Amino acid sequence: MKASLHFTLPEDQGDFDAALLGRNAITALWEIENHCRAIVKHGDPREDMRELCETIRAMIPPACLEV
Repeated sequence: MKASLHFTLPEDQGDFDAALLGRNAITALWEIENHCRAIVKHGDPREDMRELCETIRAMIPPACLEV
């Protein structure tokens, strides 16, 4: 199976950049979520740190974590 994306540059430069860097963004979100998970699960964070990590984790769409 193949997929092709076509962009009209320079008008679609933003969309082109997003498509090109999408995998990097998803990987970064996965790493952030994993780090926050480890803080909540294994660390001994202050309550405000735990709440921040849980808030950040809730902001990441589950589909982005299916790497």
